[in-house]
Amino acid sequence: MAKIFTGIAAGLVSAILTLIVVYVVGIVAIAVSTREFFATVLASVTVWPLMLLFVLLIPTLVVGVLVGVAIAFAARVSSRLYIIGALAGVLFGMGLLSGVVPLIFGSANGDFTSIISRPVLSAAYGLVLGVISARIVKLNVTSRE
Repeated sequence: MAKIFTGIAAGLVSAILTLIVVYVVGIVAIAVSTREFFATVLASVTVWPLMLLFVLLIPTLVVGVLVGVAIAFAARVSSRLYIIGALAGVLFGMGLLSGVVPLIFGSANGDFTSIISRPVLSAAYGLVLGVISARIVKLNVTSRE
């Protein structure tokens, strides 16, 4: 039971860390595409955080919890937590971001929902979240043994 709570906590922490990574990568993408300092600063303090907050926060927390629980259950039978975390992250990330989020928010061509619902981006997002979550669980499990 303690490993399940560890998995949930690891999933929530990895969700927040993944959102921070996405925020930084998004700012770099905005800077590269616009090549203007003030437009990048304006987008990085107004539109981009709101987009992450309203569209990506809840799905990321759900994916994080699901991945953390999957890793916690798998930690009982296997020591390959990174592979399990990466696989769970890819599966849950693609399922939620490519399947459920477009149904809830709807998507038009070129908007944020259509961009994040691309299978490659959803899989990469889930992969990062899964590996971070697996690392947190592995740190916690190995420090107690």
